[in-house]
Amino acid sequence: MQRWDTRERPPAEQYAYWREVVCAAFTPLRPAARGARDDWPRTGLAGHVETRPFGETNGAEIATVAQVIHHGPEEVRRVSEDVVFLNLMLSGRCVVAQDGRREMSGPGTFSIVDATRPFTLDYLDSWRTVSFRLPAEKVSDDLRRTATARRFSGASGLGAVVADTLRASWAHAATMSEGEADAVGTAVASLSRALSHGSSVRALGETQGGPQLLRGSIEHHLERHVRFVDTSPAATARHFAISVRKLHQLYEDAELTYGQTVMQVRVRGCADELRAERGQVTMTHLAAKWGFSDLSHLHRAFRQHLGMTPREVLAQLEDDATAWERAG
Repeated sequence: MQRWDTRERPPAEQYAYWREVVCAAFTPLRPAARGARDDWPRTGLAGHVETRPFGETNGAEIATVAQVIHHGPEEVRRVSEDVVFLNLMLSGRCVVAQDGRREMSGPGTFSIVDATRPFTLDYLDSWRTVSFRLPAEKVSDDLRRTATARRFSGASGLGAVVADTLRASWAHAATMSEGEADAVGTAVASLSRALSHGSSVRALGETQGGPQLLRGSIEHHLERHVRFVDTSPAATARHFAISVRKLHQLYEDAELTYGQTVMQVRVRGCADELRAERGQVTMTHLAAKWGFSDLSHLHRAFRQHLGMTPREVLAQLEDDATAWERAG
C-alpha cells in the first residue's frame, strides 16, 4: 500500500503537492478550484490517496475537497500508458464528462473514463471514491466507445456485482497476498468486459423501461438499507444523484407513492422478523427497530400493506405449520 496525504505538508505547499505528485500518480491530470475560488495556495487543500496494485490493474481510495479535475488534450499527449478508470463513488457527487456525454454520478454509482481521450471530473462536494485503473487492452472496445461518462447503478444486477467487487476488494486490500491481489485484478478486468454485455448497467435513463429500472434500483436499496439510512425523499434522491422532483416523478405511474413504498418495505421487513422470531420479541421492540413511531402506527401500517394485524400474521404462521404437520 502506498499513501499520499497533503496534510503532511504545510498549507502553502498542499495544492502543488496534490497537483504535481498525487494526481500525476494516476495519469496526467490538472485539478482546479470550482468557481472563483483561488485561495488553495494560501489555505491549503486537504486530500489523501492510498493505492495498491492488483496484478496489472491498480486500485486506489481518494478523498478530498470539491474541485474540477481536467484531463484535456495537453494531458492526453503526456499519457505514457493507455488506461481506463472505473470510479465508484462512496460519497459526494461528480459530473463526469467525456465523448460528448455528461452525467452526474453519486454515492453507490460508478462511471468509466478513458485516459486516451479528454475528460472532466467536476466534483461538486467533498468526495471519496474507490478507483481502479485498468490497462485499456483489458477493456472491451465497445465499452470504451459507448460507455464513458455514463452513470451505472450499483444497486442491482451486474452493476451491483461490479460495485460490490470494487468496494470489497479495496476494503480487504491491505490483508491480501500478492497472488490474491493478482486474482482480484483479473476478476475486475473480466467484470469490466462483461459490462458491455449487461443491459442492467447501461445508463438507467436510456434503457427500455429506464424509469422502471431506476425505480427497481431504489427499491432494492430500500430493502437492503431501510433500517440503517435516511430514507427521506431528499436523502434517497441525493444517493441516486437525481432531484427530489425526479424521484417523485418515478412513482407517478406506480401503484404506490415513494413514501408508501418506504412504508411497505418497513412493514414487510418487520413482518419477516416477526415470523422468524415466532412471537419471541415484543412488538414495542419491533416497532422501534423498523422505524414506526408507536404501536398504533405499526398496526395501521400492517393493516394497510398486509391486510392483517401483527397478531394475525402470527396466527397465519401457526395455521401454516399445522397444515404442514397434517400433510406430513
